[in-house]
Amino acid sequence: MSPSTTDTRVHSGPPAPAPGAGGRLGRTLAPLLAVVALVAACDDDPDEAVDAFTEDPDCFGIELVELEADEVRCGTVTAPLHHDDPDGERVTLAVATLLDEDASGEPVLVLGGGPGEVVVETVLTDPMAQQLFAFEGREVILLDQRGVGSSEPELVCEAFDSEAFTDIPDEQEQRDALTACRAELVDRGVDLDAFDHTNNARDVDLVRRALGHDQLVLRGGSYGSHLALHAAALAPDAFSALVLSSPVDPTVNYLQAGPGGFQSALDRLDDACSQDERCNEHLGDVHHAIAEVADRLTDQPEEVTAEPLNGGEPITRTFTGEVFLGAVFGAFYAPDGGFALPGMLIAARDGDLEPLASLAATIDEGLDSVPRGMYLSMVCAGEGASYDAEVAAAGLRSPALMEHWFDQLGIGGRDTATLCELWDVAPSFEPGELELATDVPTLLVTGEVDHVTPPVLGQQLHEQLTTSHLVEARGLAHGPLEGLDALAAGCGSAIVAAFLDDPGSEPNSICARQIPPLDAIGQFLQ
Repeated sequence: MSPSTTDTRVHSGPPAPAPGAGGRLGRTLAPLLAVVALVAACDDDPDEAVDAFTEDPDCFGIELVELEADEVRCGTVTAPLHHDDPDGERVTLAVATLLDEDASGEPVLVLGGGPGEVVVETVLTDPMAQQLFAFEGREVILLDQRGVGSSEPELVCEAFDSEAFTDIPDEQEQRDALTACRAELVDRGVDLDAFDHTNNARDVDLVRRALGHDQLVLRGGSYGSHLALHAAALAPDAFSALVLSSPVDPTVNYLQAGPGGFQSALDRLDDACSQDERCNEHLGDVHHAIAEVADRLTDQPEEVTAEPLNGGEPITRTFTGEVFLGAVFGAFYAPDGGFALPGMLIAARDGDLEPLASLAATIDEGLDSVPRGMYLSMVCAGEGASYDAEVAAAGLRSPALMEHWFDQLGIGGRDTATLCELWDVAPSFEPGELELATDVPTLLVTGEVDHVTPPVLGQQLHEQLTTSHLVEARGLAHGPLEGLDALAAGCGSAIVAAFLDDPGSEPNSICARQIPPLDAIGQFLQ
């Protein structure tokens, strides 16, 4: 395993405390087939009609990579804009199925993270993602959630196209950009109140019925796990199993828990460094090193040009204390970011920010397709509506994190309530009110230094779900199931296959021991 970090762009895009990089994934949308046959729902909700799947032979204008046209079936399903008003306006959901003529098990529906991660185009154009979501003997269904990717409308704002929301240095300019984004979408006729967790969750079962499946397996990472658990709570008989990486408990306010998760990840990294002679000698106290660099950059910002780790055009950014802390936070989005970060902190302390800037550019690129409008609507109608900044701040013990990160963060930070008030959507989801479907077999995979979905969330879910299995991936950060695949010779896929073969039994996860313990972190220092 190399400290250069892995690139796992579709798993899980985070329930990120900040919208991240602005911009959209360019595409030419082909005209969709116009006529949709309406059929009555065959089960679950007799009062809600279900539109049939309408095939799109041009696959939304997406150019397939390492896939043949006869291996993929693309098309759309329309869903009520508001499921409580089934006869009202509708949204269009983009769906693609990776076909398998020998399939014998229930299909696996992949749910992106974010909220707002593009799944359909990313998987159809990325062989690595195709390998990640290959399930032997099962077809794979890809869904762009409402407001995302090839689904319509897509809640992209021009106000966030040119630069990251958190790169807008002035607080008032951030608020102005958010207000402009909202006005742009409303002027386009978008009903932002319709893009919430519950409508999103009800879409999942509607897609199942439209495709004619009795049951599906749901595979979600990060926010995708939140969505999977919510969908299963609403229709428990519709899903035979759940596979969740970086699980998010929808019964708790994950946004409010986020700052404490970042603090805990850094605390664990500091503890590991103190236990490793080489790391302790070269880096020492992790919190002290972070504070030292953040203070230096606050007093004297530095312009840094770096290439993303997976190639691409160099990106130039001005590193302030805030941008530096954002990059440290972002490092944990890479599954092996915890192993790579000490070396990057040593370099940054010694005046070389390029390694950290390269990772930050890679993470920003991965978030580039997240529609800000969808993200803000989902969060502000849900966890943002009950967000208490003082409760969130109580999870922080580091003055540097408080000053250079939390107080400057935007969504997920001290300004959350103000920004959600400007976004102005109706609150529609209270985490504590959802009753989980405890009997659906569930695989939970957590990362030891996951910063936005800390392992304690997976442990809490494991205690609530009567038929769950918990795999704790030592050393890994966000996206641990993806990390086990990339860093331990397909270990993640092997664990999932064992679970799906026998959901009632504990899957063999011994292969996860191929990942070294975090306390051996010094071996990754150059």
